[in-house]
Amino acid sequence: MTTPPHLKAAARDAARADSDAIIRRYQAREPVSRIAADYGVTANWLGLRLVEWGVPRRHRHEAHALRRPAGHVFRGRTRRRSTAEVRAAQAQFTGDRADVTARYLAGASITTLAREYQVSPVWVTERLDCWDVPRRRRPAPRPAES
Repeated sequence: MTTPPHLKAAARDAARADSDAIIRRYQAREPVSRIAADYGVTANWLGLRLVEWGVPRRHRHEAHALRRPAGHVFRGRTRRRSTAEVRAAQAQFTGDRADVTARYLAGASITTLAREYQVSPVWVTERLDCWDVPRRRRPAPRPAES
């Protein structure tokens, strides 16, 4: 459903009249999309107004840096582990075979074990299969509530 033109114009006029508050919120690191939603205007329109009002715009990566951990933003730029480090983690997992097996049978997930030992979930699955540990089935999907 589209907004009638007279309501769009009213929202834009209200945003223009409140430009000082918008600039303060933007300089306080609030996202343009949130400010625009509060005023009922689009983020693109508000971004153009910020430029028109002489406000220096933040770079796109800055907004992501505020919301996500740096490892997620710069995926692929983190230090990769060496083969020796991966093998050491796998050796530790294999050395803790009895504990790992007991924890898996007690309900720990493959993903949890993989994260703890810093190894691949596929590798954990392969080890459990090699050790003849009975695998659990995935839980059945829950019926949608109406």
